[in-house]
Amino acid sequence: MKYIILVFFIFIIYSLGSALYYMMKDGDGSRRMVKALTMRISLSILLFIFVIFAFWMGWIQPTGVT
Repeated sequence: MKYIILVFFIFIIYSLGSALYYMMKDGDGSRRMVKALTMRISLSILLFIFVIFAFWMGWIQPTGVT
């Protein structure tokens, strides 16, 4: 379970980094930057839904911070 979440985070960070690269390289009006940011938002929403689903199925349990 931890590995799936880690893979999601890696793809999210990669997408954010590529959007930064496209913003610096392509300049204003870059469609590649918009696609990369859209992918980042989509992955973040998908990760959120996956975590809620995993909690609902009992695959993960909440723990308190002590």
